[in-house]
Formats: sequence, structure tokens, C-alpha cells
Amino acid sequence: MSKIIIEILYPEFNNLYGDRGNCEYLKKKLEKAGYEIAIIETALFDEPAFINNQVDFLLIGPCQEKHQLVEIEELKKYIDKIKNRIDNGGILLATGNAFELFGQYIETPAGEKIECLKFYPYYAKQFSKLRYNDCSVGEFDDIQIVGFKNLLSHSYGENPKPFLNMKKGCGMNPDSKIEGVRDNNLFATYHTGPILPLNPQFTDKLIKIADKNYTSVSLEYEKKAYEKRLKELLK
Repeated sequence: MSKIIIEILYPEFNNLYGDRGNCEYLKKKLEKAGYEIAIIETALFDEPAFINNQVDFLLIGPCQEKHQLVEIEELKKYIDKIKNRIDNGGILLATGNAFELFGQYIETPAGEKIECLKFYPYYAKQFSKLRYNDCSVGEFDDIQIVGFKNLLSHSYGENPKPFLNMKKGCGMNPDSKIEGVRDNNLFATYHTGPILPLNPQFTDKLIKIADKNYTSVSLEYEKKAYEKRLKELLK
């Protein structure tokens, strides 16, 4: 039996919009496929397991803006390790406003610029307390990705490695038709929902990256639920 290790960064804060469901869904799929699963929950200010150990899936979800700024400073301690993971193909799924961590900076409504990890040239701008809500569909390879957005910010500037080409809903901002970042096996996106249970084909693709010998398994209703949701969103 193969063993898969999943690490969740800062789950005490990064579980907005039910994004803990990404881990739970992965666990169910993998267990049905016969894998042994280990889940590591790394609290804020603790050293992440991926720094010195093998981790197959690294997950970081959305959080409140006040926590986002603290997390950026914490992640800067490991900037070389994070870049090494991206460059060498380790799976990293970042959802919601975690997408912004990899850009240049986040500009607050007061005009303050919070420096991020600076891996990519885009930047984020926060706006008023009125959140932007969206149900959207984006295309990745031959898969249509469905999801939701609940944002207090949009991103702007260059994005040379987009994850999704949007078919419905906004991209990085309402005037953009591209969304997220895909760099090797980094998948960063504003989509929440959570994204993996909503998109079983995409989940299978990620698992196949982790283990090329993986044979796709289906959970009850997942395909029907995906097809129903996609049809409704594309009306």
C-alpha cells in the first residue's frame, strides 16, 4: 500500500468557505483507491513539515485579511523552500486570497503596500467592505473548473503563468479573462467552494501527479453533482 502525506498550512485560520473540504475529499478519494493517508496540520508560527520532510500535497486556503498579513511574514521565513518546492514540482494548492501571497504586494484601502513573496509580477488591491461574489467557470487543459469567489480584493498587472482561462465570471479582476497561477505543480486560484470536491476530474489529475500509478476512482454522486453544477453555471 502506498502512503500519501497531506499538509495543511494554518488550518485554524485558513478554512473560510469550507476549504478544509479539499483535504477531506482528497482523503476519501485516496482511501478508496487503497492509499494510506497521513494528514499534518501545521499551526501558525510552527515550522511546516514540508521544509524538511516529504509532503505530497501542500494546501493553503483563504483567511481573513488581518490574518493574511501575519501569514505573509511567517511564510517569508521559508521563501527559499517554497520556491524550491515550486521549481521542483511539489504539489501546492493555494485557494482564495492565498493566491495573492505569491504576487508582489497587497495594497490596502489606505494605500499601504504589504510586500508578498514576489514570485510573480501581479499585485492585489483591497477595496471597501463590500465583498465581490461570483460563480465562475474556467478552463484548464481539457477540464472546465467550476467554483465560487468571495473577495475583498482583486489582482492586477502581468501574469505570465495563468491557471485558468475564464469562460464565465471574472478572472484576476472584472476586466481580466485569466485567473490564478499554474507554475509546474503550483496551482493558485481565487476559486473556493472548495475547489477539489467541486471538480473531481481536476482532483484526479492532481493525484496522478503525486502518483503516476493512480487509477481514478469515483465517489457516489460526485460526477453527477459536477455536471449539474457546470450546466447551471453555463446557462
